[in-house]
Amino acid sequence: MGLLYNLRTMTKSKSRPGSRPMQQQAGSSPKPQVSAPSTRPQGAVPQAPSQGPTAVATSLSAATVINGLHLDSPTALIQQLEKQRGSKLLCMMYSDLGVGGVTPQLSMGLLPPLQDILRTMGSVPKLDVLLRCFGGVAEVPWRVVSLLREHTEELGVIVADVALSGACHIAISADELVMTPFSALGSVDPTRNHPLLPKNAQGQPIPTSVQDLKHCIQFIREQLGESYGSQNLALIVSELFKHVDPLAIGALEQAYSLARLITRKVLKTHRTPLDDEQIERIVETLSGQYFSHSYLISRAEVETDLKLPLVKPDEDVSRTIQALSEHFSSQFRKRAPIKLPGAQAEGFAAVILQTTECRWAVPMALSGDNLVLDQWFKLT
Repeated sequence: MGLLYNLRTMTKSKSRPGSRPMQQQAGSSPKPQVSAPSTRPQGAVPQAPSQGPTAVATSLSAATVINGLHLDSPTALIQQLEKQRGSKLLCMMYSDLGVGGVTPQLSMGLLPPLQDILRTMGSVPKLDVLLRCFGGVAEVPWRVVSLLREHTEELGVIVADVALSGACHIAISADELVMTPFSALGSVDPTRNHPLLPKNAQGQPIPTSVQDLKHCIQFIREQLGESYGSQNLALIVSELFKHVDPLAIGALEQAYSLARLITRKVLKTHRTPLDDEQIERIVETLSGQYFSHSYLISRAEVETDLKLPLVKPDEDVSRTIQALSEHFSSQFRKRAPIKLPGAQAEGFAAVILQTTECRWAVPMALSGDNLVLDQWFKLT
């Protein structure tokens, strides 16, 4: 009848002398079957795997989409913010539109364009990153922060709207974290789609985090109350393994430990060192104390809960940040109709990475439910 009911019954049965543990009944949840992980397009993560687009190989070129979009460069606004901040500005902007069930996210594909931009820029005394991103591959932020640190003595991150999940790692690495009243960070406790996790009605793995499992066990302990003892932990684990494969639990714990490791590492890159006690407090807070991976951490909470080196921009700087954010949003809304053999497609930009000297973008194209293009491209 359910996990909690079975555990209560097993606990009561075990506490009575001479009684026997409850046997697994017919119809109880079988061990999940192994299925191949879904193909994930580079730079994009389907929001709803059962409805997300399928990557399809075509001869469509990135240049065709870029030429059809006529993307404008906000060079004057970049120069204006550079003058206001006394820094070099790198814009790392991800679309917030979620077109066709796809939200572009951090991936390994970001690294070659970023390296190209940093080579062109060279080392600078102060570098600001204008950041809007919803997270992505957990290992990428640490490499991004390492590359940025190699090219500047002082790193600032300006949060345009949101820096969530893995993008929060980039934000909290900053010597100056610039946030307007409308900026927000996000928790870094990872949620994974593992092929051995329980499936939804469409047969897709249900996204799960270590915190989900921890709070499940905590809830059961609280419900069992005084009848719970240390000997019951084995019963809880045994029952849990009927619903979640132990290999999947191991993968979730690995991802959780990795997120905490990266949090520590990026915080230790600060030009003015943070003490170990503050670092551990931030690690604990960001990895679970907000109780939801979707929790939006406000500027006030960054100041009171995390106590990071926060900068509140004045009205002039805030207006420039807002103007740049709106500019990139307007570019992400552009569409380019594309004719394919026997089909129509629609192209759009999903990511823009640029300085005043160099500009890269990720053009994507959807034909029905098929993703026919997802590729970094250098603009001239």
